[in-house]
Formats: sequence, C-alpha cells, structure tokens
Amino acid sequence: GGRGRGGGGSFGYAYERDTSRDESNVDVAAVEALLNERSQYKKQRNFDAADEIRDALLSEYAVGVNDRERTWRTGCSPGGSGLSGGYGRP
Repeated sequence: GGRGRGGGGSFGYAYERDTSRDESNVDVAAVEALLNERSQYKKQRNFDAADEIRDALLSEYAVGVNDRERTWRTGCSPGGSGLSGGYGRP
C-alpha cells in the first residue's frame, strides 16, 4: 500500500489529493514533486515562482491547487473548468 510520504521531508507542507470530484489518471509523482518545489518557493516568499508552478500544474497536468485546504485535484482547466471550491487563482 503505497500511500506513505517517505522520509518526512515535507515539513508540514504536503498536499493531499482530493478525488471527490475527479480521479483522472495523472503522473502523481511528478505533480507531488512540483507541489513540493512550489512549497519551498512559498517558504522562501518567492511567490512569483510558486505561482508559475501553480500555473504549470494547471496547464500541463490539469491540476488545481487549493492552498487553504492543502489539497490538489485533477480535472481542472485554464479556462476555469473545475476551479470552483478554492482550486483556482486567489
């Protein structure tokens, strides 16, 4: 059962996948790596770089990020589909 996060390097910045509305096949490892990189930029207060990663997740993987709930989900599009409920740009 591979749901573990491994070596504890997330420092409380890990995001969980929300599959309540969409379970599309996606490269979860790539998405989580980008989310981890984005979290590091946010910790460094480099919000422009963090926003670029958020936008890349949306355009390349159809992934929306909800920072308030620390979740991400598939089935989103740059045109706005699936971005309700906190999964869009602030």
